[in-house]
Amino acid sequence: MTSFFKQLKREMQEVRLSERERALMRRVLESAMRARPPQKSPIRVTPSPIIFFIPRIASALAFVLILAIVGGGTAYAAEGAVPGDFLYPIKVSVNEKVVAALAQSAESKATVHARFAERRMQEAEALSARGTMTAEAKVALEERFNDHAQVVEEAVAAVEEENPIAAADISARFESAVGAHSAVIARLSEKGEDTESRRESENLSRTLRERGRRLARAETPVAPKVERSRALETAQFSAEDATMTRSAALPADDTDAEVVARIELTASTTLKEAEAHLSALRERLGATTSARTKAQISNIRGLIKKLHEDKGGSSKKGRIERALNDAVTVKTFLEAQEKFREHILLPAPDIESNGNDDESGDSDTQGDEQKEGKKGWKEKEEGNSGED
Repeated sequence: MTSFFKQLKREMQEVRLSERERALMRRVLESAMRARPPQKSPIRVTPSPIIFFIPRIASALAFVLILAIVGGGTAYAAEGAVPGDFLYPIKVSVNEKVVAALAQSAESKATVHARFAERRMQEAEALSARGTMTAEAKVALEERFNDHAQVVEEAVAAVEEENPIAAADISARFESAVGAHSAVIARLSEKGEDTESRRESENLSRTLRERGRRLARAETPVAPKVERSRALETAQFSAEDATMTRSAALPADDTDAEVVARIELTASTTLKEAEAHLSALRERLGATTSARTKAQISNIRGLIKKLHEDKGGSSKKGRIERALNDAVTVKTFLEAQEKFREHILLPAPDIESNGNDDESGDSDTQGDEQKEGKKGWKEKEEGNSGED
C-alpha cells in the first residue's frame, strides 16, 4: 500500500500542462477579463476576528475550498471536451493521467488505455459530426490513439503470461471497438459539407481500420502459447515428476473453450446493451430501420447459438470473435445515433447474417430497407420538430 501511494505521488508530480496549453488558457482568461472588466462590489465585507489572527489557516482553507468547488467541477466538465475545446487539456493531461496512475496491474492498464483509445475515437466522431475535423486535430487524435494502443498491446502481452484467457478477451474487445468506431467515423464523414473535415475524417477512418486489421493479424491463437508455456514448465521438472505434471496440465482445447466462453459472455452482454440503446431510440427511428436493427441483433444471437453446434475449436473461436465484432458495431452505431441525431447512421453496416432468410434477407432487400429507414428517421424528426 505504501509503494502504491509513493507511485501515485510520483505520477501526480508529473501531471503538468504543456507550455502551449498554458498559453492557450492564459489567452482565453485574458480575453474573458477584457470582456468583463472588474467592478467594485457594493457589498461591504467585515473580516472575521478569528481569521484576522490566523491568516495562514484562512489561506489554506480558502485554497482547499476553491480546489474542491472549482477544481472538481472543472475536471468533471472537461470529460465532455474534444480537441479545440478550452477544457480538453484538463481532460487528457490531468484527468486521464490520474486515472492511468491508479492502474497498477497489466490487465488494468490494458483496460484503462483501451478505454482512452476509444475516447479518442469518440472525439473524432464528434468533430466529424460537427464538420470541424482539421488536419491538426486529426494528427493529434491519431498520435494519442497510437500511444494508447501501444500501451494496450504491451500490457496485453504481459497479461498473456499469467492469464491468456483475459488477454484474448481484452484484445478481442479492443479490436472490435476500433473497427466499429472507424465505421462510424466513415459514415459521419459521408455527408459532411466541409471539405477538409470530410477528407481528414475519411483519412482517420482508414488509418483506424488498418490498425484494426493489424491487430487481428497479430493475434496468435491461445492454445499454441499455452502449449509452449507448459512445455517450458514441464522441462523444469525431473523425470519422476513428469507424470504428475502432465495430469495437472489443462488441455489446450479446454483453454480455447474458456476463451470462447469469455468472449461469448462479452458479446451477449454487448447485445443486451445494444437492445437498451435501441429501446431508447425506438420512438425516433422509422419502423423499417428499427426492425432492421432488431433483426441484426437477432442475427448475431443466431451466430452465437450456432457456435454450440460447431465442434471445431479454431473455427468456433473465429466465429465468436466475428459475433463480438458485429455486436460491438451495432452497439456503437446505436450510441452514435443517440448522440448525433441530426445524422442518419442506422442500420449498422456489414453485419453477418445467421442464415435465416426470413430475418436477414438478401443484399438488395437490405439496401431498400436502409433507404426506407432513412426516410422513416426523417419523418420522425419532422414530426418531433412540428410538435415542438
